[in-house]
Amino acid sequence: MAAFVARDATRPGWWIAGAVLVLAAWWGQPLIAPDHFERAFFGLFWYTMLALAAVFWALPSERRFTGSDFVRRTMLLGVLPVYTRSEPVSAYRQVVLETDPNVVGPDTLWVLVEGDGGRRFAFMHRRATRRGRERQLGLAKALAEASGLPFAGEVLDAG
Repeated sequence: MAAFVARDATRPGWWIAGAVLVLAAWWGQPLIAPDHFERAFFGLFWYTMLALAAVFWALPSERRFTGSDFVRRTMLLGVLPVYTRSEPVSAYRQVVLETDPNVVGPDTLWVLVEGDGGRRFAFMHRRATRRGRERQLGLAKALAEASGLPFAGEVLDAG
């Protein structure tokens, strides 16, 4: 049985966001040694917002299908598990590929596992380029086959 794993920390966007945070911290250095109180306030605000962003950045998620469970783990820097939530396959009824329209750039494709009562497990998302659509469709079909759940096809999100 092949295990399916989707890690945010292995995606280029996660690394680029970390580099942007470092550059933003370096750029804000003049704000922490000001001559005026107003600049000190902006420096405090700037670094508080960067600290908050760094906390969110440092806790990427990982989604897995283990053969009997869907598992979501929050990982410290993508390495150390901090929080784990596991749900059995029996809690879900189908695998679906959902398109989420974007205002700028290609739409986003989500591989979702849906259950009764609106229960959903978002397994992975990608931009809806030709290559991204092919990869997401392949992942959705493979996940459906491995889990024994039916593949419901592609849905355009109305929201």
